[in-house]
Amino acid sequence: MSLRSSPRLTQYRGHVRTVNPAVEPVIPQELRDQLGESSSSLPDSHAEDLIAEARELIEAMTGIAFITQTWLLALDHWPAGQEQWWDGTRTGAIADIYVPNSLRAVNLPRYPLASVDTVTVYDQGGASAAVTIADVFDVDTYRKPGRMVLRDGATWPIALRGSNAIEITYTAGFGASGSAVPAILKRAVKQVAAYLYAHYGDGCAPENALGAARGLLDAYAVKRL
Repeated sequence: MSLRSSPRLTQYRGHVRTVNPAVEPVIPQELRDQLGESSSSLPDSHAEDLIAEARELIEAMTGIAFITQTWLLALDHWPAGQEQWWDGTRTGAIADIYVPNSLRAVNLPRYPLASVDTVTVYDQGGASAAVTIADVFDVDTYRKPGRMVLRDGATWPIALRGSNAIEITYTAGFGASGSAVPAILKRAVKQVAAYLYAHYGDGCAPENALGAARGLLDAYAVKRL
C-alpha cells in the first residue's frame, strides 16, 4: 500500500501591507481638472483624501498595486501540503503521485509583482530560518498575480510551526511615482474619486463607486473562475 499524504488544495493566508506607497498615483490638480473645480472649492487636503480612498478601494477590490508597496503573506503550509512519499510501489492515479503544476507555486495576491524580498520558515519551536530564494524558487513577475514556482529538483523548505509557518515579503506596484502608473488606471482613480466627491456624505456603497470605472479596470483585473 502506498504511503502518500493527500495534497491540501486550500491554504490559510494572512496578508498585510507593511510598507505603504509613498505617494498617490494622481495629484490633487489632476482631480480638480477632472472635476472642473478650483483649489478654493476643492483644497489639496480634501482632494488627497478622495484620491487615497479611491486608490485603496480599487486596490482592495481588484488586487492591483498602483505605487510601489511591500506586503507580508503568511501561510500555514505550502500549497501541496507535505512531500509525496510512497513505499516503492506507485499505485493509483498518476495525478495522486505527482504534484500538479498549480500546486508547485505560491501566488502573491497584489500585482504587478516587482520582487520577492524574503522567505522565512519556522520550526515547531518557533525558530526562524531564511530561505535562499534563488536556490528554491523561480520568481514569475509576468503572471497576474505573480508567483513563486518551486524549481525543478527543489523541495519545499521545511515549515513545521502550527500556524503562520511561512512568511513571504514581496514588493508590488508599477513604480515609485504616478508617472509609472498606466494612464488608464490613473483615469480609473480619478473617476472613482470624482464619484466619491459627487456623493460625499451620501454613504454610497463601494460597489457603486467602483462601477464608474469598472470598464477601465477590466484590462488589468484578474478574472477568477
